[in-house]
Amino acid sequence: MGGYDAIVVGARCAGSVLAMRLAGEGWRVLLVDRATFPSDTVSTHFLFPNTLERLTALGVMDRLQANHDIPRVLWSWRVLGHEVAGAFTPVGGEERLTCIRRVTLDAALVSEALAAGVVGRFGERVTGVVGGGVAGDPVRGVVLGDGEVVRAPWVFGADGRGSTVARALGLAGAGEQRGTLAFLFAYWTGFPPSDWFRMDVREDSSLICCPCEDGVHVLVLAGRPTLVRGDRMATYLAGIRRFPATLNPRLVDRAQLISRVVVAPEPMLRGFFRPACGPGWALVGDAGHFKHPVTAQGISDAVEQAWFVADALGGADPGLDTYQGWRDARAAEHYEWSFRSAHLPHPEQGHPVFAGLAADPEAGQQWRDLFTRLRRPSEVFTADRLARWAADWQDRPRVPEGAPHG
Repeated sequence: MGGYDAIVVGARCAGSVLAMRLAGEGWRVLLVDRATFPSDTVSTHFLFPNTLERLTALGVMDRLQANHDIPRVLWSWRVLGHEVAGAFTPVGGEERLTCIRRVTLDAALVSEALAAGVVGRFGERVTGVVGGGVAGDPVRGVVLGDGEVVRAPWVFGADGRGSTVARALGLAGAGEQRGTLAFLFAYWTGFPPSDWFRMDVREDSSLICCPCEDGVHVLVLAGRPTLVRGDRMATYLAGIRRFPATLNPRLVDRAQLISRVVVAPEPMLRGFFRPACGPGWALVGDAGHFKHPVTAQGISDAVEQAWFVADALGGADPGLDTYQGWRDARAAEHYEWSFRSAHLPHPEQGHPVFAGLAADPEAGQQWRDLFTRLRRPSEVFTADRLARWAADWQDRPRVPEGAPHG
């Protein structure tokens, strides 16, 4: 089979968005994925206003909202008792985020891509590429698991951090960073409706509680790498009950666990940059760059990279000469920030910063806007602010040792 202008390997956030954008420009696009849809994957779930704007423009949000109850929620991040909470600065009319399970989101993305004229081949593996992806030997297609060769002048790897396309081209990761967190999460029904995403971070663990589509909640427990050893179900069920300020344990007792406990060990969460593109090929989403999921930027990055590539190919940069520079510059500060955030807090650093953010409405708003890319970390964590917050924390009133509390 031939006649394609592009083959996109991987049909989730990056791949489906790229495929439908290219199809909208008249490209003949083949979208290949080893999964069939609906299909789940280990991932963050959160769509911030900038990403909601993109998915609305593609018709994906209309499709989701026609078939599901999609919540819009406010943002609360509580660290060592200091809460930074509220809405985001609006992007495209959206000031809240939403949380959608990947089994639901990815099925809607694939359906919208097929409706846009993309050809889908699902349940089929790509095992290699045709061509070396270098000058004089561009990538010219893919090899499927049964040996079939499908040719196209462009192949896009949107196939995740373990990308087959990247491996076939010998593309190693660089700039590795590591956090010190592991995650356990599962889905629940029976919790009361809520307008809030809530994250509660303590010295020894953290909890996320957020409504998803159709009355489901996701509860995420994070801790040190040892969290995922031993009896994970017992660890998870005990751990989520240790945050009464965020989640009343009696509500847990009345709710229903509707999934297995999903495990994300620390080695799975290590960051990297791979080369972004070359003759006849490009990587988008986690295939090319992976930052720590604690800042929940993976879906946003996947969509924005796909958008940039489609715009470039249809505009003034048909060779994608500017893609690598754009991607790396856009990612640099947020990559560092994600891994600075990928540790349980030390009180001597955590208290001043989050007390300062909680007490300063302008800084708190700018901090929330990090998640929508309206701000860079260097604009929020300025030297003047950090010095002022440290001094304010040092000068706070203290309760004398031995004095009664309350």
